[in-house]
Amino acid sequence: MPIPDHEIVCVDCLGTCYPLGWYPGDGPLDPGTILPYRCKDCLDRWDVVVPDETD
Repeated sequence: MPIPDHEIVCVDCLGTCYPLGWYPGDGPLDPGTILPYRCKDCLDRWDVVVPDETD
C-alpha cells in the first residue's frame, strides 16, 4: 500500500487530522501497520490500518 496522506479529514467534525508523532518514510508498509492521526479541531484520534492487499 502506498503511504497514506500526511493530512486526512476527520469523520466527526470535518477538520484536518495530522500524524500523531510517527509517520513512515517512503516505501511500502506492512499489512497491519497502524498509523495514528489526531484531529486539530476536535482532538479525536483516528487510526489508519494498512490493509492486506491479498485479501
